[in-house]
Amino acid sequence: MNEEEKEIRTSVNINQQQLDDYITRLNKEFEIEFYELFSKSINKNEEEIEIKLNKEKQKLIRLVAVKDNKISSKSKKENYKIGAVICKQK
Repeated sequence: MNEEEKEIRTSVNINQQQLDDYITRLNKEFEIEFYELFSKSINKNEEEIEIKLNKEKQKLIRLVAVKDNKISSKSKKENYKIGAVICKQK
């Protein structure tokens, strides 16, 4: 955040359907975008994505942790992604 690394908390884990419902509800009042920032897949390496917000045109609403409902039977680990819910400001 602002060129400085910080530790933050996200909402409780939700699944993709819950995220879609949340964004649909918000889109009734605001113009919302979702950016995937980080993903963790059991079968792949971790991937980080950095975004830069235009402070005059975008506002961070919430960071969410989205879990994949598929769990690896061998490791019992979940796939998940961290994303940012952004509101476009007029």
